Order: sequence, then C-alpha cells, then structure tokens
Amino acid sequence: MLYPFQVYQSKVEQHTFWVAKSSSLKGCVGQGETAEEAIAELEANEQDWLATAEAVGIPVPAVPVEAPQDYSGKLTVRIAPRVHMDAARIAKTEKISLTQYISDAIINWNAHNSPA
Repeated sequence: MLYPFQVYQSKVEQHTFWVAKSSSLKGCVGQGETAEEAIAELEANEQDWLATAEAVGIPVPAVPVEAPQDYSGKLTVRIAPRVHMDAARIAKTEKISLTQYISDAIINWNAHNSPA
C-alpha cells in the first residue's frame, strides 16, 4: 500500500462491515467482513486506481511522507484564572514549581486512564 488510509466499521440496514478508505485517492475504497479483508481489497483497488489514472490522464497525487514529530517539552495552555491561581497555590504548598505540579498531574492522569 502506497497511500495512507483509514479503517472503520459501517452499518447498512442490519449488515455491519469494514471499510478501508484511501486518504489521498478520491473514491478508492475497500470493504470486507473483517478489517483485514477491507485493507486487502483497498490495496488491490489502489493499484487499479493508479493504473486507470495513468491510462486516462488523471493526475496522481504524490505519496505523502510524514516526518517524525519533535517535541520541545514546551506547552502553552490557557486556563481559567481561578484554576491557575488554585494550581499555583497547591504547587507552592507542595514546594514545587507550577510546571512540575502540572507535569505531575498529567503523569498521574495518564497512569490512571491509559489502557493496561
């Protein structure tokens, strides 16, 4: 498979099935009883789409290349003034910086809400 795609379930009347849809090639999809079947059909349809586009002169989009994301560790967030004040007071009571308090809160939230 050359192009990115999405996979999701769809339901028509009482029949539920999987759809794999190209993110770049308009109208290029695959369907199946399983996600794997839908992806396999999309892969075949992608090749047919590209061959047809070349044969009839439809422009073929470039394959998108996604660069890895660099994270600086810097995050700017707007919050309500009261929330800011409360968080600053708690951080001061804990004798840590507000940045450390917020970082700890995110880490604790992730630890309790991430899938096991």
